[in-house]
Amino acid sequence: KYSLKPAQQITAQLPKNRILENPPFTVTGIDFTGPVIIRSGKESNQKSYITLFTCAVTRALHLELTTDMTTKHFILSLRRFLARRGNCKVIISDNAKSFKATDNILREFAKILVDVDLKKFVGIHEITWQFIPPHAPWWGGFYERLMRSIKEPLRKILGRASLSFEEMTTILAEVELVLNHRPLTYTSNDLDEPLPLTPAHFLFPGQENLSYPVHFLEIFTNQPSTKENLTRRVVYQTKLLGHIWGKWKNNYLMQLRNAHNFVNSSPVRDLKKGEVVLLEGTTKSKFLWPLGVIEDVIVGRDGHIRSCIVRTSKGQLKRPIQLIYPLEII
Repeated sequence: KYSLKPAQQITAQLPKNRILENPPFTVTGIDFTGPVIIRSGKESNQKSYITLFTCAVTRALHLELTTDMTTKHFILSLRRFLARRGNCKVIISDNAKSFKATDNILREFAKILVDVDLKKFVGIHEITWQFIPPHAPWWGGFYERLMRSIKEPLRKILGRASLSFEEMTTILAEVELVLNHRPLTYTSNDLDEPLPLTPAHFLFPGQENLSYPVHFLEIFTNQPSTKENLTRRVVYQTKLLGHIWGKWKNNYLMQLRNAHNFVNSSPVRDLKKGEVVLLEGTTKSKFLWPLGVIEDVIVGRDGHIRSCIVRTSKGQLKRPIQLIYPLEII
């Protein structure tokens, strides 16, 4: 067992829902962090939590502050997000089962994900909720990385300062604004080069501070809006969005493909049903890791196996292939 190595696989393609042109927040990743200490009175403090909503396509983000991690408050934050952003059809988050090995805060969030009220709310809004495999946080890397971008400014700016709920909400709104103006494409020192693409271009198309001014004379002369003026504005907005999406495809998506390094460029042997394997556990000793048999395999859109359902003495477990060690049966 000591000489066993984990299963390997050719690097997967980018997920399909990250390379299709969709309105902001159509495909959304959800994560949370906390607690943050909020001043509720002169001598009393309370814990609050930050919920992150990020678009998998445009990389825009939305932050909500909640007083606790109950299902009721989480649904209220989800309702506020849907009311302000809309368009959400797919939600991606960590698997609820992966929270069992962590602290109480994560376990509370796990209860929310399996709560009947949340399932009813998601069903009414026709939202598809997708969970990544347990113990595979890299599957949700597009929202995990943004969580770090939120924590670092808060830690450096706030330190040990004690803020009220309204003050913390204001700080989060300003952090959200700054991160939505972060460049998605490379910046250039040449003044003649166009400004880099940012998530704010998709959220606020046509704003002057985003280098896409609205060229309509009636806006500056305070002339009343007519049918012809409004029609021209709609045509302009449509062309503007088409230009932004073209820039997203030609610049950001191509750079994302180049940055997506292929660790294993050559095909390797796929795991098969009925194969005896060892599952990576929480201890360093491989002798204490559970032994199991592969009952089913989950294939990616490129035709290669990405995760497996393994039967062990503790029941069926779903694991990515990086945590599966195939045994050489002689």
